[in-house]
Amino acid sequence: MSDFAAFIMRGRMHAILVAGLFGIFSLKVLPFGLLSAAVLGLVALRRGWPEGVVVAVGAAVLVWAGWFMMELRPGLKFPLVFALWLPLLFAAEALRRTESQGLALIIVGLAAAAFVVVMHLVTGDVVAFWQAWLMRTVAAVPGATVQGFEREGTLRLMNGLVAGFYGMGLMLSLLCARWLQSLLYNPGGFGPEFRRLRLPRLALPVVVGALWAAGAVNVIMVADLLIVGMMMYFFVGLAVIHGLVAMRGMHWGWLAPPYLALIFAFVYAVVGLALIGATDALIDFRARARKR
Repeated sequence: MSDFAAFIMRGRMHAILVAGLFGIFSLKVLPFGLLSAAVLGLVALRRGWPEGVVVAVGAAVLVWAGWFMMELRPGLKFPLVFALWLPLLFAAEALRRTESQGLALIIVGLAAAAFVVVMHLVTGDVVAFWQAWLMRTVAAVPGATVQGFEREGTLRLMNGLVAGFYGMGLMLSLLCARWLQSLLYNPGGFGPEFRRLRLPRLALPVVVGALWAAGAVNVIMVADLLIVGMMMYFFVGLAVIHGLVAMRGMHWGWLAPPYLALIFAFVYAVVGLALIGATDALIDFRARARKR
């Protein structure tokens, strides 16, 4: 992977080419969009946001060309990778200046929360919007229906789930970019920085206050913002687990259970790690372990 990162950083055109190609691939396979954003993040982390903007503009030309030439997924109005690039540049610049992954996570959370609020303001009824969107999307898939979403109650959480995955994708892209940067310029530096990731104690009451305020406007918005808050504290909880294992000198195998849980019981794992992350705001597990 260090050779891959070195190729990206060899020159501006290399970065544009790789980010653009991954962006084109994301038109068919969405996770490639995370890699495209990671390439952009790597450039921004090393050379600053102005260079990141230049690479984004060049890559956007390639993605638009692919957009008009390829048969697209139903329900998509524009390349979704574009939604990742701008907030990622802000988060990468904050991380570059402060070396605080916690601050970058706050920016990611604000971007996801902004998505929630804007969707409520623009659509007026997010449940009806996502129901109509799903009906248009599944119409092109033989045998697919919307009834399953309605029966399981997922439709009411759709807006929050999209916002949560949006924020999770942003943060994963940024962490991937930081890891690639460490391979090239700071070997071994990514792990300790990630293990220090935490949010300010004030963040927890702010999240609770935002949920209370949203309750006065729209009950569904409360659920949406709660999912965004869980997304943020999920990363804190994961950092807590990594930090405790490292500080106690435990075998890396102790990190396997949470990742296996994410594979086989994703929802329960995210909720559990988010609870650990939120509790860390009150207890600070790593500081206690350090004292011992």
